[in-house]
Amino acid sequence: MAHLITHRPRMTNLASSDETHASHKAWETFSAISYEVGGLTFVSGSVFFFPQLAAYLAVGDWLFCAGSILYLLVTGHDLLEVMKYWRHHDTDTFADHIEFVCAWSYVLGSALFVVGSLCFLPSVAASVLGAWLFIIGSVLFVTGGLVNIVQVVEAPSLIYMQLFNFTVALFVIGSALFVVASVPYLWDLANSVRPRIDTFAAAQFLAASVLFLIGGIAIYYRKLVHDKLEAFCHASGWGTMFIRELQSEIDDKSHFPRTRSSRRYTSSRHSRH
Repeated sequence: MAHLITHRPRMTNLASSDETHASHKAWETFSAISYEVGGLTFVSGSVFFFPQLAAYLAVGDWLFCAGSILYLLVTGHDLLEVMKYWRHHDTDTFADHIEFVCAWSYVLGSALFVVGSLCFLPSVAASVLGAWLFIIGSVLFVTGGLVNIVQVVEAPSLIYMQLFNFTVALFVIGSALFVVASVPYLWDLANSVRPRIDTFAAAQFLAASVLFLIGGIAIYYRKLVHDKLEAFCHASGWGTMFIRELQSEIDDKSHFPRTRSSRRYTSSRHSRH
């Protein structure tokens, strides 16, 4: 699936315009947990796509549908939050457009997954249409993720940058695996070959779903890291200097080797004189 990652303050409580209100953190927690639950439903649903459990295929389809609806709710909420934030901060910068592209890609992709999951139901029997919807939706997720990763340069600390890259990579690779798993459903295969291909596709669905689940866990862990660092900085009296202090971590790390070498060079010159 996909998750909008941004390094700016979030206004996740759509009813509050106060950026410092505690309710924003509660909504962020709900969103992070929702990605974990969505990942679990996809992992559980993928198991029923194996030919050995074909009799329970509808169970897997409904689990996929439930997970997709959950993802649609949180990505839709992210889109509304983006609209609200930039409505209150009318800057028209490159970051604005990045977030809008990502948010719309994730919402449209999630909506296609909801409909696509229903198409795979035995009572509907529209697996070809469902496969196309999964493929298009996955491409949208990959597109949003690749656009979202442009914001990595804005990460306020090294650990944020690592978690950012890790989370986006999980969702992009998982979405790509969904494309691979969906393609065989477009083919008209012989009955002798179909079980092996279905097993392969189910394995790809399962692997992708596991990556989505790990991505959800990474989102929640990233939030915990943010909260702990922010609490520590406030307790230390840094207050609004939080982001600036974290940003200095990157600057120090990136300039340290050069500064150290330059000091050796400078000291050697002084010793000669």
